Amino acid sequence: MDTVYFATSNQEKMLIAQTVCSKFNINVEQASIDIDEIQGEDPVIIVQDKARRAYEGLSKPVVVSDDSWDIPALNGFPGPYMKSINKWFHSDDFLRLMKGINDRSIILHQLLAYYDGSTMKVFSNDIHGKVIDESRGKNDRSPNMTVTVLDHDNGKTIAEVFEQGEKAVVERYLTRPDAWHGFVDWFNSETKK
Repeated sequence: MDTVYFATSNQEKMLIAQTVCSKFNINVEQASIDIDEIQGEDPVIIVQDKARRAYEGLSKPVVVSDDSWDIPALNGFPGPYMKSINKWFHSDDFLRLMKGINDRSIILHQLLAYYDGSTMKVFSNDIHGKVIDESRGKNDRSPNMTVTVLDHDNGKTIAEVFEQGEKAVVERYLTRPDAWHGFVDWFNSETKK
């Protein structure tokens, strides 16, 4: 079984990686490394820089992830700034921003970057959903999770999905497209050359 190192402190992201990769006979090891993320508008540049910094800190091939949230009615807000927004906003703030807006669509842009010192490969996946008009569920880390329903989640907010427990979360990632699926296809083809 091949092993990849995933630089993240986020246990939910680690669960996603392990769930998808184990299905394809890839072991994922968590790499604890503190990475200062650059700020900017382009999520691809951000995730590539993050991969380079993680590789420099670990000196071994590594995968990093970064998400960017896009609310079309708010001109793409909050984009790659969700980590900062999570510190400033509560779910009610998202609801106030969306008050009176008919287009309540939201897009989660998932990005992964693999870097081994010479090969940089970026994988992306878009998950569509909507911002609902009331908060449902509980999640202290990210207030948008209580007001966001993503496609394939049967009308549940992200927070409500996680409240169902690890088994439900694992099932979610086995049946829904994810950037990790693109990674495993590429990685398996590269390691079998």
